Amino acid sequence: MDNFHRLIEINSHKEQQYKYQLFNWRSELYDTNDNTYFLLAKFALLNKLKIEQINGFFNQYFFIDIYKLNLSEHRSLKYFFSICSNKAYIQNTLITKNYDHLNILGIPLIHDYYVNTCHQEKIIRYCPECIKSYKLPEHASLKYLDRCLFHNVKFEIFSCNHRVIRLNERSVKCYIEFIHTICPNFPSPQTEKYNVPSKFSLVLHDLDKWNFSLKDICDRKLGKHLHTFKNMDLIIPERCVHFILVKELSLPESLREFVIQTNAIRKINSLSISENSSFSFFEKFTYFQFSALPVVYSSFCYPHRKNEASFIQSLLSFFDELKLELINKNEKFWYLHENDGIWTSSDSKSLYCGALIHDLLIDWLTELWLPPLYTSTRSRRLQYFNSFHLMNEDLIKSTMFTPVKSNISENKIDTLFSFNRVNFQEFSMPKFSSEQMLALDSMCDELVKSYIHDARVWLNRIECGEKPDHFPPKSRALLSLQKVQDQYRLFNVQID
Repeated sequence: MDNFHRLIEINSHKEQQYKYQLFNWRSELYDTNDNTYFLLAKFALLNKLKIEQINGFFNQYFFIDIYKLNLSEHRSLKYFFSICSNKAYIQNTLITKNYDHLNILGIPLIHDYYVNTCHQEKIIRYCPECIKSYKLPEHASLKYLDRCLFHNVKFEIFSCNHRVIRLNERSVKCYIEFIHTICPNFPSPQTEKYNVPSKFSLVLHDLDKWNFSLKDICDRKLGKHLHTFKNMDLIIPERCVHFILVKELSLPESLREFVIQTNAIRKINSLSISENSSFSFFEKFTYFQFSALPVVYSSFCYPHRKNEASFIQSLLSFFDELKLELINKNEKFWYLHENDGIWTSSDSKSLYCGALIHDLLIDWLTELWLPPLYTSTRSRRLQYFNSFHLMNEDLIKSTMFTPVKSNISENKIDTLFSFNRVNFQEFSMPKFSSEQMLALDSMCDELVKSYIHDARVWLNRIECGEKPDHFPPKSRALLSLQKVQDQYRLFNVQID
């Protein structure tokens, strides 16, 4: 039955000749599991009100800006609609706990509805069964879920046209556009009654409880994220988060059939690089110092401790492997013109058509790991060693490195290097204990193996007939350094 509630001055200026205006609402349009923006969109369409009129009303009487909802305002709006519908409001922890800083191995975990409370997404996920009764459950926005918890059917996707929607109106207008398209008969009453099967009440409760405790679970199993050494290819990180949520973070058994299944993840493992609780070496470095650490440390290891640093030996062995492959190869040589990015194929390796693909891989890995061996063009050498100089300065600031050369101006950097490995001069030297070096060796070993794996996969695909379309090889793994209780662990997530 319709409920009519008295409000003041919410209609257009023309209609404000009446002191009291009525707005319309129907009790069956409210559901405690509905998305807040979806409720606002139904309210707007039912009363044929513009968004600014609705925002003006909630701003005036409840001090709520529907364009910029925070979590408290989401709850207040849900409570408002429950009162208008004469139904109880059940406070749902899906929208009451904020995980602003929650990440999974360095990848932000974004639950669009209750973290990014100002909806800016280009898509709306919905259940085709729920929408028959004008319902849009909150859990549809949790992207690691593949299916509706109420009907066990796959979510469908509606794409918003953001180009025709002003930025501050997207949060509600997307849902209005969604209703216009998916529910063309709205606001005609639906004959189909919306019932949640009792067996799904437990599933929803488990999801609610698990989400509420997710930060504690992440802290206990994955620890504090310190640094990400490699980022995977563009689309993969989100799928990687889904995999870790499902496989590694104790997802309740009742939810497993509803989550997104992916075969992209090949394996996840972790390497303990220190078991000494007093070993706080890695926490001394800032983000930029972490980025500089592998290349500066490896440039020290090559001339001073090459034989005992296994990651240096792995690199050199891979270089020998690439050179041997090139010697034995007799057809289809790929070259890259680095100035214009054009790939050329030739049957001759003596014909100059650009940089040979095997040489490109060697130069790329050398540039990343072994500055003493780097022998590219002079202009590129100067650019690279300028960057290398800045990396050294960053690590000197950490007090874990000591400068070898001081007050070096940029125009003199080039003269410090004859680009002959015998005459390589260092900018800084590490002040590491033997234990710290062993920890760094094991960490760098995992990093180098991952880079070599990326190179092999990329080269194998080209040898099997694929045309190169990018360089360097895209990452096939995520490598994240975490502090788990009193241990440092390097997590390695590999994909196919």
